[in-house]
Amino acid sequence: HGEEECKLNAIEACAIRAWPNPKLHYTFIRCVENDTKDWTSCVKDSRREKAINDCDNGDLSKKLILGYAKQTLALKPKKQYVPWVTLNGKPLFDNFKDFVPEVCKAYKGKAANLPKICNSSALPKSPESKVSKLQVSYADEAKNY
Repeated sequence: HGEEECKLNAIEACAIRAWPNPKLHYTFIRCVENDTKDWTSCVKDSRREKAINDCDNGDLSKKLILGYAKQTLALKPKKQYVPWVTLNGKPLFDNFKDFVPEVCKAYKGKAANLPKICNSSALPKSPESKVSKLQVSYADEAKNY
């Protein structure tokens, strides 16, 4: 964590605004997370790059980050560590690595609309082992820095 991560969080917030479609901004964010040195290499459209730069260079990125911070602070129960994954308002706690099977179990829509992955043999038959505490960052520890 640090200044560079904060900068990339702002860039990613601006990208979410530039690409409201989750499939599009997820692809960008995944690229940025894999290559944090040059986020512009993850943008294929110069208009989107300009929109992200304009957002980041103005006050909008700060407003977006504050909005996300307010959403995080409003979580009930409160976030205990990062990543803190919720599904339908309930935390997954240590099962966040089993996110896809959890989504499949929580799906309440028509069977015909069930995401294909939920019928896949690729889904684990039993939950993965709990995540090591070394793989998370505890919220209370962040206050000490």
